[in-house]
Amino acid sequence: MGNRNVNRRNFLRTTSATLALSALKVNGVSASYKPPTRKVALIGTGWYGKSDLFRLMQVASVEVVALCDVDKHQLQHAADIVAQKQNNKQPKLYTDYRKLLDEQKPEIVLVGTPDHWLSY
Repeated sequence: MGNRNVNRRNFLRTTSATLALSALKVNGVSASYKPPTRKVALIGTGWYGKSDLFRLMQVASVEVVALCDVDKHQLQHAADIVAQKQNNKQPKLYTDYRKLLDEQKPEIVLVGTPDHWLSY
């Protein structure tokens, strides 16, 4: 039989290192892995749209490439905030979502328009 004399200090050091390493690897992906940046567009730049967009910007690697809204004041306000959050990189601004989709080809589109705009 091996050394059965396990001291507390070695036990804590070994288990702490094991926990730290397991925290750095989730499902076989190392902590240094950086997912690709996705191109995002937002249609509807009111409170709900901006809230969804800014939360996405916090948790994912995204670049906001375009914003769309019929209200030009809302649109410009959202653009100013987005530019501030992504190092002064301005998104393209649109008032017609079809043109946005045709020109930008975003990978992710957030829709923050009011419910009454939806057609069933």
